[in-house]
Amino acid sequence: MSIGAKFNFGEKVLPKIHFNMGACLDIPSCSLILGAKGETITNGGLGTISGIAGAGNNYKTTMELYMLLSALAKVLESKVQTQLMIYDTEINTSIERIEELASAFKSIGQNAVTREDNVIIVVDKTTISGDEFGEQLFKYMEEKMKDPKLKVEFQCFLDPYTHKPRILPIPTFNLFDSWTGMETATVTSMLSGNLDDKDTNTFAMKQGMFKTKLLSQLPARGAQSNSYIGMTVHVGGKVDIQAKPWEVASKPLQYLNGGDSLKGTGSNFTFYTNIAYQATDASAFYNQNTKAPEYPRDPNDTLKSDLNKVKLTILRNKNGPSGVTIEILVSQDEGVLPTLTEFHNIKSQRTSGQVGYGISGNDRSYYLDLYPDVSLSRTTVRSKIDTDAKLRRAINITSEMLQLSVYHGQIMSSSIWCTPAELYQDLKDMGYDWDKLLDTRGYWLINQYDKDNIPYLHTVDLLKMRKGLYHPWWYDKKDLKKK
Repeated sequence: MSIGAKFNFGEKVLPKIHFNMGACLDIPSCSLILGAKGETITNGGLGTISGIAGAGNNYKTTMELYMLLSALAKVLESKVQTQLMIYDTEINTSIERIEELASAFKSIGQNAVTREDNVIIVVDKTTISGDEFGEQLFKYMEEKMKDPKLKVEFQCFLDPYTHKPRILPIPTFNLFDSWTGMETATVTSMLSGNLDDKDTNTFAMKQGMFKTKLLSQLPARGAQSNSYIGMTVHVGGKVDIQAKPWEVASKPLQYLNGGDSLKGTGSNFTFYTNIAYQATDASAFYNQNTKAPEYPRDPNDTLKSDLNKVKLTILRNKNGPSGVTIEILVSQDEGVLPTLTEFHNIKSQRTSGQVGYGISGNDRSYYLDLYPDVSLSRTTVRSKIDTDAKLRRAINITSEMLQLSVYHGQIMSSSIWCTPAELYQDLKDMGYDWDKLLDTRGYWLINQYDKDNIPYLHTVDLLKMRKGLYHPWWYDKKDLKKK
C-alpha cells in the first residue's frame, strides 16, 4: 500500500556484479544467485575495489595482476572489447612480464601490451602524476557512463525490480601498483628540491590527503561506470605516528598481522575496499625428500625455488567472512597457478579413508572421485593439469564443493548435499555423461547463453541435478542414457 506521498529517491540500488577469478578466490566472497535461465551464479570474486597488502617478495603484484587478468579474460571471452590500465608508481614494471602472465589466458593472447588493440595499457609516474592520472581516470569513467555505445547487456544478471537483463557500461580494469607509491605533481616537485627545504616536511601529509580524497571517490565512480580497481599496498612495522592520514595505525583491521602497518595508504583504504587481502609467508614449496618442487612440471623440473606457497588472508570482505586464509601456489616463472591451487586445497583436506577431499586411492597413486579414470601422483598432477581440460574442471568442481561446505553451510545442511563420489555415481546412474558434464565452464560470462560458448554448469546445479531439481538448458534430455 502506498501512503500517497512522493519522494524522489533517485535510482534504486542494484546488486554489484563481481567477476569470477578462480584459484579458490570466488566462493569465500560470493552471493549465490539465480541467472536468467534458472542456473546458479557465483556472484563473487573481483569486486569494485580490491587490494593486496604485503611486505616485499610476497607476490602481491603477481596475485593482484592475476585477479584483474582473470576478469579481463572473461570479458574478452564474451566478445566484448575492454582494457586493463596499469599505473606503475614504482617505475619497475616489466612489459615483458605482464605480457607473459597475460598470455596464460587464451582470450587475452600474446603481446597484450604492445599490440595495436590496447588491451593492456601501462603508464608510470615518469610520464603522468598521480593526481593527473586520477583526473583522467574519472573523465574516462564519466564517458563510459554517458555513451550508450559503451554499454552491454549482461545476459544472466536480472534486475531484481524489472526482471530484465541488466545493461551496464562495458567493464574495464585498473591497477595501482602500488597505492603506497602514488604521488601528486606537487609532492614530486617538493621532493625534487633541496632535501632540507622546510616545505618537504609536509609532503607526506599532502600525499596522504590526496590519496584519501581520491580513494573516497572511487567506490561510487567505479560502481557507476562498471570499473574495477585493484591496488597493492606495502606493509611494514609499526610507525609511532598517531592520527595522521598518511600512516594507518598498526592494527586497522582485525586480521592484519600484529605489529604490521599499511604504508602510505591514506586513512580510507581499510574501509573503501570491497575485499582486502594480506599476503604473507611466501616460501619455496618443495618436497622435503627430493628437494625439488612439491608439484614438478615434469621430471626435469628440479628448481627448488620456482614453486612458492603464499598465505593470502582476507582482511576485509563485504560479501563473506574475514580472517580466512587461502594458500595460493605461485610459480616465479608462470605466476599464479589457479588449478594447482585448487588441487592443493582439496589434497590438504585429508578425510577418513581418503587421500584428500574427493580424492581416493593411496599416497602414491590416487584419482579424483569425479574423474576416476585418470591416475594422478604428486609428480604428475601438474603436467596433467596443463594438458587435460576435463581434469581441470573436475578439480574446480571438487574444490568448490569443499569451499561451499565451509562458507555456505546452508547448502551442506540441505537435502541436495552429498560427497563427490556420490555425486559422480548418482548422476551417472541417472544417465548423465560425465564427459559432457566436465566439458563445461563454472564461471559466468557477459554473453552467458551464446551458443558458441563452452556450456555453463555450476557446482550447486550439479547437486540439484542429482535430486531432479535442475537440468541444464543446453543438455538435450534425449541424450540421457539411463540404465
